Amino acid sequence: MALSLIGLVLVAAVIQRVAGLGLGMLFAPYAVVLIGAHEGIMLANFLGTLMPALLLPRIWSQIEWHKLWWLSLPAVAVMPAAAWVSSISPPGPLYIVVALLVLLSLVISVALVRVNMTVDGHTAQVVTGIGSGLGTVLGGVGGPAVTVYAVLSRWPVLPMVATMQPLWIIISSVSFVSKLAWDDGQLPTMPWWVWAAIVVIVIASIFLGEAVQKRLHEQTIQRIVMALGFIGALLALGTGVRLLLG
Repeated sequence: MALSLIGLVLVAAVIQRVAGLGLGMLFAPYAVVLIGAHEGIMLANFLGTLMPALLLPRIWSQIEWHKLWWLSLPAVAVMPAAAWVSSISPPGPLYIVVALLVLLSLVISVALVRVNMTVDGHTAQVVTGIGSGLGTVLGGVGGPAVTVYAVLSRWPVLPMVATMQPLWIIISSVSFVSKLAWDDGQLPTMPWWVWAAIVVIVIASIFLGEAVQKRLHEQTIQRIVMALGFIGALLALGTGVRLLLG
């Protein structure tokens, strides 16, 4: 189990460095299977804070701070209430509802892009922030909402990847604290060497991901971001069905 968890961290962290997201959407559903629902989400939130924090010095100059605040503040505002809802509701149906809404949004965004429609501005950013905050707490998938916004606003890749990192720090840390307060969440109990290996893997993934990113065209990274949105939503849907069935 430990080696599978470490391998999962490596894959998700490298993808996070390349595309700006991946830890929450790809790591959380599999971690739920490996170590349980509460511990898996808590670990995903912990890593969602750790890796972007380590990455910040390398992407600081590319962060678009005005977009960050319009995305993060609405997300933070709705997360405590979402954590309370999560604490009193069975997780399976929540995952399914969130996943279906995300899939619908992604399909609509693809359709709008094909007709060359651009959607941006403060209203779009606030809606995105709310969707990301709710998705993170209720279904462990905050990334697809940002994916929809990135696609519709035609956000350039490098500032998008950079701005997403402090966004995940804020959202993941608030989700972590909210779940501690409302849902008795806790990090998994693992041997010290597993924690040490995870930290080393996260640090190594930053440099490995940068090497991969430099070899990819911007359009390729944009397609990866969209694909991650669909994968994250489908994994959340699968997690919900599994939890619902027992």
